[in-house]
Amino acid sequence: MITNADITLYNHRTNKDARLDEWYRTVLEGVHFFVDHKVEVGDKGLNGADIFKIRIPETVGCQKSYVPESEFLSLEGEPESWTLRKGDVIVRGICELEIEKPADLAGQGVQYCTVMSWSDNRFGGLPHWRVGGV
Repeated sequence: MITNADITLYNHRTNKDARLDEWYRTVLEGVHFFVDHKVEVGDKGLNGADIFKIRIPETVGCQKSYVPESEFLSLEGEPESWTLRKGDVIVRGICELEIEKPADLAGQGVQYCTVMSWSDNRFGGLPHWRVGGV
């Protein structure tokens, strides 16, 4: 797989005591990152959106290890792992910003998306996770 970027993944988990989402930052080095710029004609003119397509190789460079969503949600304290789930946020490049909500990334000059779908394709010749976002 051809890789062209590093990404920063922000996983979220609800703090039951505070009743707020907490965001955990993980840098993944060596992924394939692609943005498809879509435009359509609507009632009020042209509408545009960016569709993000990210492929994360199973051998991605990361200090943490992947765990399924259910295991990630059951962890206590600061996780030493990462997962993929709808609503997580991915930033192109290495972002050092600790966030309290995704809106904290707005105005920071970074390209980011919200995970809308993902699939576990860790079989065959090119094992990877495929992520779709907007």
